[in-house]
Amino acid sequence: MLFPLSGRKTVTCAAGTALCLSIALHAQAAPSAAPESAARAAPSASAPGARTASILSAESLPPHFAGDDPEHVRDALAAATSSEQQAATSNPSVTSRVRSFLSRHFVPTGHRPESPDGAQPSIDDASRPDRTFVFVIPAAYGVRFESKKKLLSVNVSLAAPDQPDAILLKREVHGQSGRKLVIAPEAKAKGFVQTIDMIQLETGARAKTAVRGRAVVPAFDASRGSDDFAIVVVCSLEPPYLSDRTEHSEPTDEEPTDITRRTSTLHGRIDALWLVDRNDGTIITRRLHLVK
Repeated sequence: MLFPLSGRKTVTCAAGTALCLSIALHAQAAPSAAPESAARAAPSASAPGARTASILSAESLPPHFAGDDPEHVRDALAAATSSEQQAATSNPSVTSRVRSFLSRHFVPTGHRPESPDGAQPSIDDASRPDRTFVFVIPAAYGVRFESKKKLLSVNVSLAAPDQPDAILLKREVHGQSGRKLVIAPEAKAKGFVQTIDMIQLETGARAKTAVRGRAVVPAFDASRGSDDFAIVVVCSLEPPYLSDRTEHSEPTDEEPTDITRRTSTLHGRIDALWLVDRNDGTIITRRLHLVK
């Protein structure tokens, strides 16, 4: 019996955060050695000054785990960077503070862990360079299971449609397209105005945006539907952290729509790629890697 799922898709990460961003990147753990069918044990925050449990050592994730919302990360990072730049412009003496800010990893407001007594840690504690970001990308296509051999194959493209060498984290389109409905001069007057907001991840391994992997999974449940799967991307942000670009296109005969496109690019490195069951949080396999 074969369980095929193949093709490409547009991905949109679910909003919300089921796990705080205070998980450490360099905890002593060996994910490849951990049993993939082990009992569930989600990571949790430790007391200030102690090493936080690492997402890399998690044996499973919480049910319906949504990860970090790319839009929240983008907006918080843009706001923090903007405030520092404004301060540097009005007071050149704080230029060194801006350089210091940009040299460390960023943690958005609202995602800082609380200590056991409920007190918020200091800014310095929340800005340690051991932060990890966890993005969950639905994988409706590209997963295949060969039941006789118990062999699971993963071939999922995460490429952004407008920039194939970046990983698409989130894409939202607001407004209706006027294609085949109106002619260019009538587009604005009839309300065919559209905004496209895209958030993507660019790594040092540019052009590697396809997730591949093969693993023997004896306990795999072949009854899982295509909507159950997701790729979990565990990554860390690196300078320049965020690039933002906005473009505007006037209506044309080929595309009679007034379009404003915002493309936000997070810069970082990928530390782990997993295939998970979105419903119960099971980590099906960790044996995934990026290829062109």
